[in-house]
Amino acid sequence: MPTATFFNLNEAKKKRLMLAAQHEFSRAPLAEVSVSAIVADAQIPRGSFYQYFEDKEDLYFYYIGTLVTDMEHHLLELIHETHGDLFSSMKRFFEYAVAEVVEGPNADIFKNDVATNFQHAQNSPRFSKNKASYPFFKTMRDIEDQVSTSVDRSKLRVNSDTELKALQRLVFMILVHSIGHYFHSQKEDSPETIADLKTGFAINLDWIANGALRREKELG
Repeated sequence: MPTATFFNLNEAKKKRLMLAAQHEFSRAPLAEVSVSAIVADAQIPRGSFYQYFEDKEDLYFYYIGTLVTDMEHHLLELIHETHGDLFSSMKRFFEYAVAEVVEGPNADIFKNDVATNFQHAQNSPRFSKNKASYPFFKTMRDIEDQVSTSVDRSKLRVNSDTELKALQRLVFMILVHSIGHYFHSQKEDSPETIADLKTGFAINLDWIANGALRREKELG
């Protein structure tokens, strides 16, 4: 977590430091990130960096956390706009997530996170005892109550808060898995396209919403 000194910086200096972080985290996986490159890009003394952050991990997890928090707020807005329709809001959120995570200015950061940084975090003292505090998992946990109180349950076959949260987790896991699979496939001979990614998620979401079994009338 950044220090109070960082939060007391003027907005221009904070923005410059975050832009330098974006450049370096896009360039390389966390293990290869250079603090020297960040401070040079941000035009600050190296000593100042350590007045703001404990180390490069501290900066990285703060930066990725801000991205995920922005996505969290957007999801809540979509749920409000769809009058609590969980599946309609998740369809729209997935389109937004693809634009941000796969195609946006932070795409290389998310790609590195899926490829190596999550494994790095698992071995970090910050998360070794509590992996649920990793930004993505923490956000999923933090947002559960807000989503469950905003969702219209009248069309859902859920009988309790516990069941609704289990459904939410299932949908989120499919979203995260779909994007993770897309990134991993880019290393293969036949990489998945964004169209494939969107089609695959739509099929999985439809199976959850409507079931995978054919109805009797479809069987003839």
